Amino acid sequence: MNRMGEGIAKGQLADEASRARKAAKILAVLESVLGADLSELVCLDVGCSFGLITKHLAPRFRFTLGVEYDLQAIQEANKWSAEHLSFVRGDGQCLPIQDETVDVVICTQVYEHVASDQALFAEIERVLAPGGVCFFSGPNRLYPVEQHYGLPIVHWLPAALAARLLRAFGRAKELDIHSGTLWALRRKLRHFAIQDFTVDMLQNPDHYACREEMGRLGWISHLPRWLLKAIMPLAPNFNWVLKKPARSGQGGRSP
Repeated sequence: MNRMGEGIAKGQLADEASRARKAAKILAVLESVLGADLSELVCLDVGCSFGLITKHLAPRFRFTLGVEYDLQAIQEANKWSAEHLSFVRGDGQCLPIQDETVDVVICTQVYEHVASDQALFAEIERVLAPGGVCFFSGPNRLYPVEQHYGLPIVHWLPAALAARLLRAFGRAKELDIHSGTLWALRRKLRHFAIQDFTVDMLQNPDHYACREEMGRLGWISHLPRWLLKAIMPLAPNFNWVLKKPARSGQGGRSP
């Protein structure tokens, strides 16, 4: 499960400042759902790449584990290992984790890279403890620009034609990104309760540490909430919290 698919620049994944902002965004969302004290929870970062986001998340949790398939990336990530932070090579479609042993899963910009997103989602559900949550983010197929390659509509084309365009522009040999629509993802994630934070992020970019990420689109934060909700099916990226149902009669934290 390699976040750095062919044609995807690894520069941002190794950029300390960018990864710190991403971690701050994730923590702001998790605090909105779970409260400020995360110190008793176990966190799993699926597809952790070089481990920079994982490293910034780890001080807030009792224990944090990063899982990454790419050998070079996981070797690099291992330099951040500590008593409360560890990394292991593994496939998100078959996680080396026991059932129901994780309180929080982080799955950011991963689902579009795996062969079976359905298998990935099933594994997240398996390892989460009842009542546990997953911060999930990833690209929207309906957004007209394929952001990994920086080309419009290439992800809407037949595979052979997409490959020809990618080679012509020197981006990749073939399209290895497989994103989904809002409705397709909600259907695949139907076993979770889904809380969408995308509109909250757009309207409160400073709180969620995403103003720089929005860049020239910062004006969007001034749009009315009803309009932002209406255009969510076309948003470039999903930002959701997935909650695994608690067992009957079990307490737990609620969004």
